[in-house]
Amino acid sequence: MTRTRPAPRHSDQTKRARLRKARLLAFALLAAAGLLYVLARAFRPGHPWLGFVAAFGEAAMVGALADWFAVAALFRRPLGLPLPHTAIISANKGRIADSLGQFVQSRFLSTGKVLEAIRAFGPGRRIAKWCLREENAERIEVYLRHAARRLVEAVDGEPARALLASALASGLKAQDAGMLAARVLRVFAEDRRHQWLLDEALAQLYEFLQHDDVRQELVYAIARHMEFVPSTLNLDERVGRAILQRLYDALQTVLQAVRADHDHVLRRRFDEAVADIGDRLVNDPVFRARIQATYAELLRERDLEPALSALWDGLRHWLLGQLADRRGPLARRLGTTVRALAASLASRPQLHAWVDAQIASYAPPLIARYRRSLGLFIAAQVKTWDDTFLVDQIELAIGRDLQFIRINGTLVGGFVGLAIYTATRLIG
Repeated sequence: MTRTRPAPRHSDQTKRARLRKARLLAFALLAAAGLLYVLARAFRPGHPWLGFVAAFGEAAMVGALADWFAVAALFRRPLGLPLPHTAIISANKGRIADSLGQFVQSRFLSTGKVLEAIRAFGPGRRIAKWCLREENAERIEVYLRHAARRLVEAVDGEPARALLASALASGLKAQDAGMLAARVLRVFAEDRRHQWLLDEALAQLYEFLQHDDVRQELVYAIARHMEFVPSTLNLDERVGRAILQRLYDALQTVLQAVRADHDHVLRRRFDEAVADIGDRLVNDPVFRARIQATYAELLRERDLEPALSALWDGLRHWLLGQLADRRGPLARRLGTTVRALAASLASRPQLHAWVDAQIASYAPPLIARYRRSLGLFIAAQVKTWDDTFLVDQIELAIGRDLQFIRINGTLVGGFVGLAIYTATRLIG
């Protein structure tokens, strides 16, 4: 198995410096105890009380060396000697990794602990607060546009288009054309939105009549029906053109009047015509049968599926263009919808509770499913670490505290030795 050595972090340098200082302090105390012992032994003949100092220094050295050995044996072999039960961490790396993975599974990822953390975190409230920030709303909008583009792009290729056209054709064949048309008219009739169709039709008619070839054809048609006007010097065409101009002027006057007056008689007649067609689509069986027959005939055409496929291609091209345009109407509508949903979520605490409840209801099976996998993943990752790196990281994490064990061992050992020496002198 390949051993990995993750890149060092900047915080490791700080930990290493603090560990170095703690080691120097522990070594300085050991050196001070040794020096104290040597001096006390040297001057003891003339000063008997220095025996107490020598006993303190001797016991302090023993405590310091014993604790140094214990601390060093955790991470490496002291003095490089192959003594048993030394270099404990590297020798037991596999067992430590398995224990760590099991500990994470049983303690950190227990269902109760995770649900308690979810409740304390309050995901519904935090999600609402996060969505209210403008930069996050923009992120959501961009993500949705990208996801929609990926989805539209995925429906590509001849098989996908053929499948889509076939499904659309099957859906169309199952529809009642009369009722479908009636529903469409009912939607347009709400708030007189069908008047927009009338405006568009009148505008297109006016533009159509402005073309020179159309005007000339109408002049010829009028001239052919004016047999009482001689054709000498194209008199019939000149009369036809004059009549047509009068008709154009009258039509323009009518169009302007209809556009300006939302209660114009022609608009009311159009309202009545739409209502009458809608009523016949619902209540006139003969009319509905004619509509359905025409609809069925249209669907039997061989080029229906190619037409639907071409329709999808055009729609797909339009959708991709709209989704790519950050300032287009679709992007603006999507951004407005995202911000409206975020504001609605933020202003309704009951929705926060609902989100929390949904997460809490879905969490237990997910926790049970992935808990063991995550524990095994952690164990496997630790096992792949380089032994030196693993020892170094653990030593950086707890090594400084272990150096204080050496310091305490030096001082406590010294006082224990002093107490034993004093008791011995008193008893003797």
